[in-house]
Amino acid sequence: MEETPPRASLPDTPVAAKSVPIGAFPGLSKELDNDLQVITVDIEKNGPIGPASRKLLCAKASSPRGFLPGQPRIRLPAAASQDEGFGRENDLSSYLRESHLTEYLDDLLPFMRYIFVQTPSYKHIMPLHHQKSHAREVIVDENPGLHLVWYYERIFIKPIPAYFYSQAFWNYLQHADDEVFQASIGFMRSYYYLIQYQIDFNQGCSIGLIPKKPDGAYPTYEEFSDFILPFTRVDDFHVNRRFRYGELRLSRINRTALLFRFRLAYFHIFPQWGSFLAHILAPLITVFAVFSVVLNSMQVGLAALDMGPVENAGWPSFISISLYFPIAIIILIALVITLALGGLCIMGVKDLIHGNNVRRRKKKGGSVDDGKSHGMVW
Repeated sequence: MEETPPRASLPDTPVAAKSVPIGAFPGLSKELDNDLQVITVDIEKNGPIGPASRKLLCAKASSPRGFLPGQPRIRLPAAASQDEGFGRENDLSSYLRESHLTEYLDDLLPFMRYIFVQTPSYKHIMPLHHQKSHAREVIVDENPGLHLVWYYERIFIKPIPAYFYSQAFWNYLQHADDEVFQASIGFMRSYYYLIQYQIDFNQGCSIGLIPKKPDGAYPTYEEFSDFILPFTRVDDFHVNRRFRYGELRLSRINRTALLFRFRLAYFHIFPQWGSFLAHILAPLITVFAVFSVVLNSMQVGLAALDMGPVENAGWPSFISISLYFPIAIIILIALVITLALGGLCIMGVKDLIHGNNVRRRKKKGGSVDDGKSHGMVW
């Protein structure tokens, strides 16, 4: 894990970001949701280094919502109920890590320099309205590892969570989980370049990228601009590795996962084995078609030699190549077919073993949650 510098606590109230130098996140300059609060509770009065305390994220007593804004599945305790807060904090922590960390992608990025990935620049992000100029369909996806990842005519974008509107949430997150804190800041910094114009903001609201305020109305573009401005003051040293890059090409990430982590792909666009193998074999078929033209040309040359004596000293070399090149092509085709069938068998066996293991644990009454909601290829 990369070493991060110590940072001062965020202010409890929004601050003006224009006068803050580039560096660590200074805190929100415009708070759009004030229904949350952070309380500090003592968890050990006589610890080895003195009293120990812990921060809890709670809903204000005046708030009609008892859950994390935008996510009713994650209930928040009332400020007066500390015991309830400790019980629910684990659910909140697990949810935030699942929703914002990009650990596997962070692990792949150092290797992408070897497959001609662009120079890492977090500004390499096109405005939302400009994506259509590249014939890209915007797909809203909550997977943090797919945010600003594009694949031919589509680009995946993760929407802004509603709880990011709260200054209290950022205060809590800074002390609760530094990894999620860095990932969340980098994520919001990417939106500064994604939403650059009024047309971007309008489109973002219409497709669900920008959340509503607690009163049920969308913020104005001016309010949103004030809200997101402080995230532009953050440098690369204070965000996780993924958000030191802008848009990423999925095909290159998949190739990196295959070459350096020996996985079929980072993310499978094709959900079925047939379509997946067809996609893999398509470029190989094109190469074999070129080889077929070369072999036919060699065959014509050899037929021409049979019609008369060979006077040029270079023709014997051509004859030798014509004899061995087809053999090499046959071996290559056999190797590709073997690898394709072998890969298909491996995928099938892994899916079969995984399914049997889940059934076995289920019969024994154990947990069947292994973090996978899908099979090998999907």
